[in-house]
Amino acid sequence: MRERTTFEHSPGYGRLQDLLRPLRPLVIALLVVAATTGGSAAADSPPTLAEACGSAYGLEAQPSWLMTRDGVRLYTIEAGGGSTAIILAHQGRSDLCDTLPYAAKLAPAGFRVLAFDFRGWGRSQTPSRNRLSLGRDLAAVVARAREEGVEHVFLIGASMGGAAVVQNTSALRVDGRVSLSGTRLWTGFGINNPNGLKRIRAPFLYLGTLHDWRAPVKEALGIFRRIGARDKRAVFYSGSLHGWNLVGNARYSAKARALVLTWIRTRS
Repeated sequence: MRERTTFEHSPGYGRLQDLLRPLRPLVIALLVVAATTGGSAAADSPPTLAEACGSAYGLEAQPSWLMTRDGVRLYTIEAGGGSTAIILAHQGRSDLCDTLPYAAKLAPAGFRVLAFDFRGWGRSQTPSRNRLSLGRDLAAVVARAREEGVEHVFLIGASMGGAAVVQNTSALRVDGRVSLSGTRLWTGFGINNPNGLKRIRAPFLYLGTLHDWRAPVKEALGIFRRIGARDKRAVFYSGSLHGWNLVGNARYSAKARALVLTWIRTRS
């Protein structure tokens, strides 16, 4: 067993109506077309990464809309290339823009990087039902990657995104999961599925810090031990940084990024 621990009637109105009545079928037809196509192509085009985030962070990324199986439209971007896809899941009270600094390091390293806005966040649709079904969003992005013919798919989520990777993806076929300070989904952010933890069999890597009140070590280890994967590892750094900060600009971030890269490469 390889187990290790180290988010407006005017006059003439009636006459005008009589004149327009023969045109109603045509008007209705045009309205139907506009409704089904979303209006003009320009209005329905996804924003560029720079438009969405203010900066592309040096990434040459292709934006697109992606529909989930329950009919929710997600805003997604894709950058890089290669046979291994890494899907980045953003933190709570945020959107895919918070993943870009890390994506800008992964794409040049030879990976195909996909990032997206969870339902209800960023530019993705806010559904009237299933508002907290974050796993359906992750499933749609994994399916997109598989349709593109990649050989390997890895999930990396931070905070809320990491918790969704842990709690909502046990039925997905992926080659590995990485959670950065993501343990469980807080009320109003998602739905936990503790029974699914033991069904996670692909390799699992958890990175956290020793004094992070949002993902306490005791809670993280309790969930880590319930993960069903035989190949799993937990690493805790000093301090209290959280989520993407672990692979950002902390004094140990270069070491943490190298750890994740090596971990993925040895499992691809």
